[in-house]
Amino acid sequence: MSNSKANLKAAREAIGAKKFDDAVKACNRILLWESGNYNAWVFLGVAYTGLENDEEAVKSYRRAIELNPDQMLAWQGLVSFYEKRGQKEEMAKIIHEILPKVIESGDGNRLGDYLNKLVDVYENTDQDKYIVTLKLFLPDSPYYDIIKDTKAMRQPIDIWTTITNLTEADQAKMVESRVHSRRMGVHAGPAEEVRAQVEAEVYSKSQLGEMYENLLKLAEAPDTNRSLQLKLLNFWFKRLPGVPEKYKLYNSIIDLANTLVQADVNDPLPYEILIEFTDAKEISQYDKNLLNIIDSRFPETGLAKLIQGLCQYGADEIDQAFDLFGEGMDLVPGSLFGYQCLSWIYYQCKEYETGLEYATKGRDLVRKKSRETGKMLEKVFISMELCMAHCYRHLDTKYYPDAMALYKKVIAVEENEISALEGIGLILREEGHFDEALSYFEKVYGLDRMRHIPLAEIGWIYCEKHDYDKAIEYITQAIELAEEEVAEYYYRLGRVYWAIGGEKTQEALKYFMRAVKLNSEFASGFTYIGHYYREVKDDHVRAKKCYQKAFMLNPLDTDAAFHLSDYYVNDGEANEAEAVFKQITELVPKTGWAWRRLGYATMNTNKYSEAITCFQKALRRDTSDLRCWEGLAEAYAHEGRFVAALKAFGRATDLDPSSVHANYEKSLVKQKIGLLDEAVQGFMTTLELAEEQNKPNYLPAIKGLADTYLEQAKEEIQQGFFGRAADSCGKVIKTSLLGLQQDSSVVGFWKLIGDACTIYRIVPTNLHLCAYNELQQAMILLLDGGSPHQQLGFPENDTSSDLMNDFINLDVTVEDFYLPPKIALGVVLTCAGFAYKKGLVLCKNHRLITPGLWHDLAILYHWMAEENRSDETKGDGLAETAMRCVRTALKQEPVQYMYWNTLGVIAMRESPKISQHALIKAMELNSRSAVPWTNYGFLCLSRQDYELANQAFDMAHALDPEWISAWVGQAYVASLWGTSDAGGIFQHAFESSNGTATESSYGYAETAFTQLSSLPSVDENGVNIIISPAFALQKLTEQKLDDALALNLLGLLLERMGQYERASEALAGAILALESQAEHGRITEEDMKQKVAKVHCNLGRTLCANEDFEGAIASYHSALEHCTGSSRVYCQLGAGVAYYFMDQLEESLSMFETALNETESDADLRMDVTVLLSKVLWALGGDEQRAVAKDQMFSSIADNPNYLPAIFSLCVMGILEDDDTLTDAALQELGNMPVDVAFETDRDQRISWLFSRYYRLKNNPEQAIRSLAKSVHRLPWMAGLWNHLASDVLQCRDTLQSCARTQGSITFSALTMTTNSKTTTADAKAEAYEHAAQASLADGDDESAKQQANRAVMIAPWRIHAWKAMAAVHQTPKNALV
Repeated sequence: MSNSKANLKAAREAIGAKKFDDAVKACNRILLWESGNYNAWVFLGVAYTGLENDEEAVKSYRRAIELNPDQMLAWQGLVSFYEKRGQKEEMAKIIHEILPKVIESGDGNRLGDYLNKLVDVYENTDQDKYIVTLKLFLPDSPYYDIIKDTKAMRQPIDIWTTITNLTEADQAKMVESRVHSRRMGVHAGPAEEVRAQVEAEVYSKSQLGEMYENLLKLAEAPDTNRSLQLKLLNFWFKRLPGVPEKYKLYNSIIDLANTLVQADVNDPLPYEILIEFTDAKEISQYDKNLLNIIDSRFPETGLAKLIQGLCQYGADEIDQAFDLFGEGMDLVPGSLFGYQCLSWIYYQCKEYETGLEYATKGRDLVRKKSRETGKMLEKVFISMELCMAHCYRHLDTKYYPDAMALYKKVIAVEENEISALEGIGLILREEGHFDEALSYFEKVYGLDRMRHIPLAEIGWIYCEKHDYDKAIEYITQAIELAEEEVAEYYYRLGRVYWAIGGEKTQEALKYFMRAVKLNSEFASGFTYIGHYYREVKDDHVRAKKCYQKAFMLNPLDTDAAFHLSDYYVNDGEANEAEAVFKQITELVPKTGWAWRRLGYATMNTNKYSEAITCFQKALRRDTSDLRCWEGLAEAYAHEGRFVAALKAFGRATDLDPSSVHANYEKSLVKQKIGLLDEAVQGFMTTLELAEEQNKPNYLPAIKGLADTYLEQAKEEIQQGFFGRAADSCGKVIKTSLLGLQQDSSVVGFWKLIGDACTIYRIVPTNLHLCAYNELQQAMILLLDGGSPHQQLGFPENDTSSDLMNDFINLDVTVEDFYLPPKIALGVVLTCAGFAYKKGLVLCKNHRLITPGLWHDLAILYHWMAEENRSDETKGDGLAETAMRCVRTALKQEPVQYMYWNTLGVIAMRESPKISQHALIKAMELNSRSAVPWTNYGFLCLSRQDYELANQAFDMAHALDPEWISAWVGQAYVASLWGTSDAGGIFQHAFESSNGTATESSYGYAETAFTQLSSLPSVDENGVNIIISPAFALQKLTEQKLDDALALNLLGLLLERMGQYERASEALAGAILALESQAEHGRITEEDMKQKVAKVHCNLGRTLCANEDFEGAIASYHSALEHCTGSSRVYCQLGAGVAYYFMDQLEESLSMFETALNETESDADLRMDVTVLLSKVLWALGGDEQRAVAKDQMFSSIADNPNYLPAIFSLCVMGILEDDDTLTDAALQELGNMPVDVAFETDRDQRISWLFSRYYRLKNNPEQAIRSLAKSVHRLPWMAGLWNHLASDVLQCRDTLQSCARTQGSITFSALTMTTNSKTTTADAKAEAYEHAAQASLADGDDESAKQQANRAVMIAPWRIHAWKAMAAVHQTPKNALV
């Protein structure tokens, strides 16, 4: 023990001397003998600490504590160790472990020291523990009594200040974080609203209020007190919306705000709270002292800006006031005071929509504030609803129900609210409920006998009820009761006298004048003074000035605006009128008449889109406004929206079916969109309606009807209905004459007549349909004012005047009136020229009309020059006149590319350089038009520059691929180059134009005709391919009566189609055309004879085919007079055939012999002549002649063993004479003929047919069928052979079982082959279907039989056998079909 004490002493001394190694050694010596020595372990811990052997130091202290946990020395050493090493968290743990021991020991100083250490530890590491530790120094702490008198004790106010500051900062961060998060949300509201919500949520759970209250209890300095009170007030104000129990907190806020105001605190918050929480019905009820303090001491706040704006408004500084209001509302957007001020101010300024907006938002804000504060500001709420009701009442009658509901809601709360009672009365008065209104105003007057407003309203109601005496009485009382003279009352008194009328109007004027003297800005007074001057004095100058004054004072006065705009329109002041319309529509957008008139005004300036908008807005006010519907429809039509225009006009005519204008415009739109038949009917209906309304011969409708007939004529020409087109042109002339009889100065009617007459140039074959009688009357009317031909200075060598005089003197009323087509065309074109000239005289060089008429004249003279090209003198004169006309047009409008194009066309023949210049100029003026490029191509074509022409046509294609003339030109180039594309291009041009491109007709037909020898004669549907070319030529010949080439080719095509009668007519027309050309010197006499001979040759052939053998013989003889070469032989052969069929066999034989003698050099032709000659010899019937015929046949076969006509003829001769030897020999020759030779020379497969007929005559049907089957096997692709086989099988099915078994398969095979063949005719396909129908009927398949028979009729409806087949399959029994 003594050693231990010595070692402990040595250890203590070593530690004191900082000889920590010695101390460690001393302690270890002790522990070696006494391991449980507490002090040794503590000293060892201290020594290791000095040696910075922290691990051993901690172990030593821990061992000491284990040995005696109640001893404080080791605990204190461990705390000191951790403190020195800066391990504050470990130190805090140790302190918390020993605190109970320290408290138990009652050592206040040590406890305070340890608590302060904990405060230091948690201050920067753990705020919550920091605050909890700080609170241990407060009086309610369990440690307070121990440490209260120690030096380590902290002051409570400092503690609460620290805690409060920390809490404020923490909650401010929380608010900012949540605000930022919510602002990112989709449905986030304004930033101020989000912040207020977050603050309410956060502060509703916050302890800051208690902290502020504690600080207030501890604070002694007044300044500190005020600052804390402001913080507490701000906290409570933000907390209020988030707490469920609001009443107590609301009262606390009001009390604290009042306390701060009484203390004259220098912060705007308490003043703003008291103002915003004031329940005031009117602005005047707010505490003026508070308002003044805010304005003077806090002028930059939002509420101060509002108060300043209110002051400026009171001083009539309106602009400044509203600027301040705007700034204020931006700063405090949730200010009830601001909304209440602005709603009533806007109402007073008569900006009712804005006032309503602010009042509505203010009412909603009152409700929101009520929910947030728990306090309903009833008076503010009533104020807002009253303002809303007043605004609704002033806005529009359609808002009366809303206003009435609000007024009644206010009265339910305050039954004697005078403004609400007056508002209800005013609404009832406006709605015509005068008795009810009267009761409300009487109630108001009963509530306040000194109030003059209800008296004035009662008087006005009596005026509305036409009780003028009482009206005067009450309004007079109102005037007397009013403290100041009210201009409105004098105005109303004037209105009463105005309503009485008569002599009282002068009295009314006196009161109106009194009203405007009292108030020089009283607009309604000036309006009625204007009415007085307009209606009573008929002084329109003064009336206009009064309306101007009224409208200037009150742009909302629609009555003054209406009459003022009338004056502007009547005085030609269109701009001023439009300005009035625009101002009314902006300020009073529900004024329908203003929108309607503005629509018409903008439409007059070609602003059709704006006009549409105006009319639509007008119709929203009154859907039954006929003029609006008409204007809207016209605007739609001008915009090109024709469907919408039709609907609008339809609506207009529904409203007023008798409206002439609506029906006319509707018909005009239908004309523009191509509904021509409906347009014609509409114009006729318009004329009938106009006549019923004493407006006979309504010129616009007559003009529209004539225009429509002209459009019909153009459309009918496009469709190929030339007769209908000619008839429509006649209707144009008749209708235009009707209009001219009403007013002969209308240029449009003369142009219509000219246009209609020029169309007859396209349909010369239908000139007999021209309305000559009406045309003559129009020309007589035209010449009444002198000849326009002479007035315009046209040359005297122009023979149109003579032709016109001749036409005027004709009697065109006779039934059999007739003019030859060429003369008729000249007359009609002359009339067209005179009509255009009359238009030129009437329009008096109008810059928009004149150029077009000169252009029309130029084209007309060009056409006339082309028609008279054979007469060089006359043609040149007409061409020169055409040039002068188009040059005149160009002088007046040099930028019109079509005029340059026309100049190029006119000059093309005589002046190619001028033509080239003009066409290039046209291209420059309109680089997107294909027309000048096409004409330039034709110019190059005429100059034989085919390459350049082709390039021009290609360019035209690029600009407009659908421009047919370019295709026609390119087809001509291809034809001249000799390429194979010409026919395809001609066909494309013709088909693309739906058959109207007659320029391509001849080329198309000629190409098709030349291809007949190398291509199938039918298309893939079995239709003859020359039908379309024949139709094209037919239309071409209707337009060009003397085109001999077209007529001759038409005859040839019709001949190929088997229409021999029409072919003969066409060929006869060709002969007449050639004779006409020779007569006019266009071809020579010799040339004419040669061409006529060729046509006679063709004519003889078609006449012979049509069984007109006598005519055929005559044509052949005419042809023989001028024919040479092989043509002569063919004429002789044709004549011989014709003689043969007339049984004039001697003459026939003579012709054939003559032909035979002339065919020495042509072996093939000689063989044909030989066969024909043999047939005639055989027909003579004598034995000698028949023997000679046989010899001729044998001679031909000897020369050409494969000449089938001779072999066929010998076979037939053998059959007819029952000469089996001859027949067998002929058949043997046919059978031995090589397959390829037989196929090439026997395209129609007559060999197989002849074999089958031979066996049938021998009564051997089985062999007949076998021979056909053999041919089918040899040539299986020949559809004709299959048809022959099917026909024979069906005929033999009753006698041969094999035929009965195979009829179905054979007929359907024949049908398949025939329908799949591209060269099969429609007749052959129909025959195949007939055979299939017979087979199906025989097999009992009635349905298939009917389908096939129907198909046969559809394919070839001209076949009698097809109709018989259809009839048979619909009969019973099944074997009805033979």
